[in-house]
Amino acid sequence: MEDDGPLLSIGELARRTGLPVRTIRFWSDAGVLPPTARTVGGRPLYDAACVARLELVVTLRELGLGLPDVRRVLDGQVNIAEVAAVHLEALDAQIRALRLHRAVLAVVVKRAAGKEEMTLMNKLARMSVAERRQMIDDFLAEVFEGSTRRGPRAGARPGTCPMTPRLSRSTPGWSWPSWSVTRTSGSGCGR
Repeated sequence: MEDDGPLLSIGELARRTGLPVRTIRFWSDAGVLPPTARTVGGRPLYDAACVARLELVVTLRELGLGLPDVRRVLDGQVNIAEVAAVHLEALDAQIRALRLHRAVLAVVVKRAAGKEEMTLMNKLARMSVAERRQMIDDFLAEVFEGSTRRGPRAGARPGTCPMTPRLSRSTPGWSWPSWSVTRTSGSGCGR
């Protein structure tokens, strides 16, 4: 133990790292930072290797890893890159959701939207891409059903609009939201 330098009390470790004693004690009790030794009175003591381990724990926690993942990395069950890849995917999903929320809020601000319009935008924003495409496909099917239009888009089939990919109308659990069904003539892609 003398080779690694002096052993540090939990207070000295806290001063050296700038972390609260309470955090270090919690991580120590959780098994993430086991002490190197204990005093005669049972107080934990930490060496230089513990300082390095604590710095890694802090870095992993700052990157958003939970204690179970930190423990798995420290125990060598997974490498940092594997855990980071999973957390990167989760972070990307959160960023997409935040961008969507930002877009809805920007429209609300720009349009000075009322309660009903805000509710509608929120419902649309919470739909998945497949649900939104299905809604458009269903809408076009209803609009063009029995259409007697003439011209280059006469007799156009739902889902043939270049902007709307064809999807099956039989998506399980799908139904038109009560706020979204509006039948108008002469609207849609083929105008």
